[in-house]
Amino acid sequence: MKKIPFDLIIVGAGAAGMTAAITAAEHGRRVLVIEKDSRIGGTLHLTAGHMSAGGSKLQAEKGILDTPQAHFDDVMRINQGSADDWMIRLATEEAPKTMDWLAEKGFEFADDSPKMIYGHVPYSTPRTHFGKDIGRSILKVLQPLFEAQAKKENIVLRLNTKFVDLLINDNQKVVGVTALTGENTRRPHFAEKVILTTGGYASNPKLFAKRHPSVSRLISTASPNSQGEGIVIAERYGAVFHNAEKALSTNGGIELDPKSGRSDFWGVWARVSNAVDRPPHEVYVNDNGQRFINEDEPNPDTRERTVEQLPNRRFWVIFDEKARKTAPPLLLWWTEERFLEETKREKAMWQADSLTELADKTGLPKANLLATIERFNGFVDQQNDVDFGRKLLNNKVLQPPFYAVLTYAINLITFGGLKVNEQLQVVRKDGRPIEGLYAAGEILGAGATSGNAFCGGMLLTPALSFGRILGRS
Repeated sequence: MKKIPFDLIIVGAGAAGMTAAITAAEHGRRVLVIEKDSRIGGTLHLTAGHMSAGGSKLQAEKGILDTPQAHFDDVMRINQGSADDWMIRLATEEAPKTMDWLAEKGFEFADDSPKMIYGHVPYSTPRTHFGKDIGRSILKVLQPLFEAQAKKENIVLRLNTKFVDLLINDNQKVVGVTALTGENTRRPHFAEKVILTTGGYASNPKLFAKRHPSVSRLISTASPNSQGEGIVIAERYGAVFHNAEKALSTNGGIELDPKSGRSDFWGVWARVSNAVDRPPHEVYVNDNGQRFINEDEPNPDTRERTVEQLPNRRFWVIFDEKARKTAPPLLLWWTEERFLEETKREKAMWQADSLTELADKTGLPKANLLATIERFNGFVDQQNDVDFGRKLLNNKVLQPPFYAVLTYAINLITFGGLKVNEQLQVVRKDGRPIEGLYAAGEILGAGATSGNAFCGGMLLTPALSFGRILGRS
């Protein structure tokens, strides 16, 4: 069979794959990009688009003093030294160059960017960069660059094409890939090198359960395309999967359709991930109807790890009519009318005229729930929470109707991924690289670039940066 003369094959047209393809094409390479979706962009269609960098030109223009070293130190502080420092070093040193490159290409930063973000443990300085149109702001820059190179035939794009295997020669070097087209035709594609940028596995319940057997049930808000096939295929040829033990979840997901295993971040989200953006006016109870945390605990990491240990990784947000009317909205993007209508479905949100009825509807242990709320109301009277030390005690759960919202720890990203060396070559157990095979983006796992923590922007920014590094090298 005739070999197609590509210098490089990139599997996956998301943030890492697109930047790798653009950069390689600009450096005179002919690139084949294989993408199983019907469009390019990957999770750029879904992500909030937070990127972190220390020492960008934008920071300097706004009088923010920052450096790659300070960024590195902050990341290692947040993850408590749980990451491979060489990868964090590479990512933080490249990050300001990536921000400056995006700016040069016309990226529209939001007016208040960069700033402090409190969804997870915050950085010590305004370092989070983002665009006016979330992740799509990045795509608006990358797509024209990608299409310009495709028009010159420096990039050949194959959409609706599924990656099914690697091609290996007698010397155990990767020389291409086998892909399945929309017509279910298997076809080999040959190149000097292959870069896997196929993303994570947070939408593959079976693979997730295999990698994280301690997690009772996956609730995912990731792209449906996050199936982890790049990891599985690379493992067939000796690639090492690691960092699954560093996994952490995000709080606030709501499963509107029970048993679906899906939560839509942009459709509904409970504001329980931190107590800075929205101080809590509610009581949190576990499946036993008991409090388990200080609801205004200031550290998002503590909140995440506490919920991670709960049975079913979920908790119930309990409040009364006064809180519903006077507190900032609990649910992002929802109107009051939509919330009240949803409580009538009694699938993820409930309304009742008494706490006893609320317990009956939700299945929470009645005696426990009543005792928990009575005790909490007493703390409000005393202005002293002797159980958990909550400071915000300005609202009893007293005025009917009463409400319950069931929230889950969810997975938008995955922490486990392929192990690579400092040249971003995929490696075997003995440390030897699989010749001709490289990887970037979420296929490396968030554990590689964040450690055992959520470090703002430390998945998307390294994806862009590592894609550029591979493209030019």
